[in-house]
Amino acid sequence: MDHSTPGSASALERSLYRSFLLLTALILFCSLGIALLFEFSRQRKSVDAIISGAAAYIASLPEVSGMLSQGYPDPGLQANLDSLSESIPDLSVIVICDRNGVRYYHTDRQKTGETFVSGEEADILAGSGPYLTTGYGTMGLQRRAFHAVTGPDHEILGFVMASIFTSAISDQFRYVLILNTLIFILAIAGCVPLAHAFIARMRRSLLGFEPDELTRLYVRQDELINSIDEGLITTDREGVVRFANETARRLLPPGPSGLAGQPLERLFPGSKAREILGGKPAPPARTVETGGHTLLVRELPVRSRKKQSIEGVAVLLLDRTEFLNLTDQLSGARNMLDTLQAFNHEFLNKLHIILGYLQTGQIQRAMDFITNSRLVSSQAVRETANCIRSPGICALVIGKMMHAAQSGIRLTILPGSCCLDSDLLLPADSCATILGNLLENAIEELAAHGGAVREIRLGLFFRPDCNLIVCEDTGGGISPDIRGRIFEQGVSSKGTGRGTGLSLVSQITGQYGGTIEIETEPGEGTCFTLTFTKGAID
Repeated sequence: MDHSTPGSASALERSLYRSFLLLTALILFCSLGIALLFEFSRQRKSVDAIISGAAAYIASLPEVSGMLSQGYPDPGLQANLDSLSESIPDLSVIVICDRNGVRYYHTDRQKTGETFVSGEEADILAGSGPYLTTGYGTMGLQRRAFHAVTGPDHEILGFVMASIFTSAISDQFRYVLILNTLIFILAIAGCVPLAHAFIARMRRSLLGFEPDELTRLYVRQDELINSIDEGLITTDREGVVRFANETARRLLPPGPSGLAGQPLERLFPGSKAREILGGKPAPPARTVETGGHTLLVRELPVRSRKKQSIEGVAVLLLDRTEFLNLTDQLSGARNMLDTLQAFNHEFLNKLHIILGYLQTGQIQRAMDFITNSRLVSSQAVRETANCIRSPGICALVIGKMMHAAQSGIRLTILPGSCCLDSDLLLPADSCATILGNLLENAIEELAAHGGAVREIRLGLFFRPDCNLIVCEDTGGGISPDIRGRIFEQGVSSKGTGRGTGLSLVSQITGQYGGTIEIETEPGEGTCFTLTFTKGAID
């Protein structure tokens, strides 16, 4: 789908055409210019080699030195030199002169016998080695090679000059220049369809968007991604973080250089990024505790559009901290309401009991009942409901508080206690059975053998990985005679027909992989500590 308008498309094409063609023209111009320089240098060296070789060859002929020694031209030699001149098309002029500059041979017969007057022959007659010059002669600007002709005693008899007209060199260079110019024009013409194909492919790769449109889209997308409440992290094929939006940077503890560049496993020790990159299915969402936040983490593969290969991993982060706090508050409010309703019902029952005592004239018993009832205050009920967010367990504990109060026993919750349904590692009814039997045993013990201080302290310290139950009383303690058999069926310090509660507690604890510790001292009291761990239950 093409998202661009014709006006913007033509503007893009014109800009790309100009840039592409200018760059191509610059490259071709530099390339052809360098090629021309090398070609001109090569031609110059070729010309110099031809005239130097011709001059050296002619000067070495015995007939040439013999002609200069005799002092008159040799017709046979002239014919041979004419044939040589014709066989070398690039050679324009051959001149043979004696020491006085008199021409014994010239390719132009009319100039034979005349004197060589350019003055460039002075060095060769003075004994110099062969050399090249460029100068004007009677026939125009020439490139000349001079070579000495020596006799048998190596005396200089004269010289040979071979030359080529620079006009011939210019013609060759002009031909090469025209040829390279045509190549340049053809190359530019060929670049036009190439530029069009390049633009078309680029437009397809950009999905029809203009570069400025892509820039605006990127800015808007960046603003959108950074404005969402969910955290977003993407990695490369190695599992290294390459992008993290503002929410992710706020939720996760940054490293020395931020989130980017860190392995995903360092941010989430339980990350499945390696498995996803290896082709395994994405795991379900899971809860992670990090940086004081409770995050719902989902890892998904990032696939390329064409090859469908996995290019990285995308991590979605949902901060559930506030949600869980609100849920906890709602659960606490509902639990408090249920508890207050139960407390109100229990309070009405108490009023009926007090009314019955008064109507039957049992004033002292009514007074004792009212005194004991004060052991369970509304404050204690609210604190219990706030700590124990499991309705069934909370109702059980408050009921045991009421039951204990009737016997003048105070049942309190240890500071720091916390019990949520979501943290239970064993079923709520099994937990209630354990608590009910422990508390009932403690109440019966204190009612029968309690001293001046009759108190039960209950602690419920529940976390997702560990549940700890503590129940301690100020009773008479467990007799050493039965301490080792306290959890056996029918064994009890309360007489025959008892001993079922602790046996049931031991059975349920063992069923869920828990442990029981007992601390007791005669005359001081007993403390039961039950521990359940997630690993043992799993």
